[in-house]
Amino acid sequence: MIPRLALHHLTLLSALGETGSMTASATRLGVTQSAASHRLREAERRLGVVLARRAENRIELTPEGERLRHLGETFLGELFRLEQDLEASARDARILVRLGQATYSRYHWFPAFLEYLDTADPKLSVDLSSRATAHPLASLLDGSVDVSLVFGREPALASLRAVKLGTDPIVAVLAHNHPLAAEPVVNSENMGDERFFVYPLTAEPGFDWTTLLGAPTQPFRRLTPMPTPEAVIDLVRAKFGVAIFSKWAIEPELADGTLVSRPIAEGGVSLDWWCVRRASDPLDSPAARLSSALTAWSHQSDRALSTLAFGGTGQTAGSGLKKT
Repeated sequence: MIPRLALHHLTLLSALGETGSMTASATRLGVTQSAASHRLREAERRLGVVLARRAENRIELTPEGERLRHLGETFLGELFRLEQDLEASARDARILVRLGQATYSRYHWFPAFLEYLDTADPKLSVDLSSRATAHPLASLLDGSVDVSLVFGREPALASLRAVKLGTDPIVAVLAHNHPLAAEPVVNSENMGDERFFVYPLTAEPGFDWTTLLGAPTQPFRRLTPMPTPEAVIDLVRAKFGVAIFSKWAIEPELADGTLVSRPIAEGGVSLDWWCVRRASDPLDSPAARLSSALTAWSHQSDRALSTLAFGGTGQTAGSGLKKT
């Protein structure tokens, strides 16, 4: 059975979904605007449904168009990976695997892992994906990454497979000479009018601090949203306020003494970190091999202490402890 739509129809829907413009989509695909418009009309004629409509100053896909776009991008992602695998096998070269990490664009641990990977699985080559920072699970599903590092609860989607990397403390972070640095615990109960910086964990649902840790025991009086965790680090270092981080993400600043961390509850609070890949990837696939290497490496205590800091002894979130 031959599908009614060809690859060039699917690539056009993908471009339209991202750009919302026929002109920009045509430029991305390297064709004229009239050729792109013809592709859309031809796809609609073959299927007998409307796939896109003009809305104000942009083109929006219909629900049918969005379904085809999503399925098409998944298919194209799988096709791209297959092409890479076949080309690498033909050249006996390294196989490229794309890795993403939720929330934090911090890769101080990456050189040590690459050193380990050169010995553990020298055929693999790793590329980093910025899209997964905000969309760690969606990036896996649409094929833009092969492995994502995420935190919180284990992803419940049947289309994904997760392996626990470790447990990491969630801590309040502040300048070493901040007045609250003398406190054994820093949370909403003793912060008063101190500025509390918040940053987006991810753009996907279920990845906000309230969902992960529970509501604060007292409301924060001064909440200041910031666009990235990296911006928050600079402001906290300058004694402008306090923030919450997974401890591994601020290991370099803790090591050089420019920042200090304090528990956010008596006994500590921690979150699990997971290495996630698609369930459709075979056990001998590059994604599964990278996942295995990351898991084995993160369980080496000497590496963990100097990089990811996994292995924290604090209570996991949801344990009923008083939280920020």
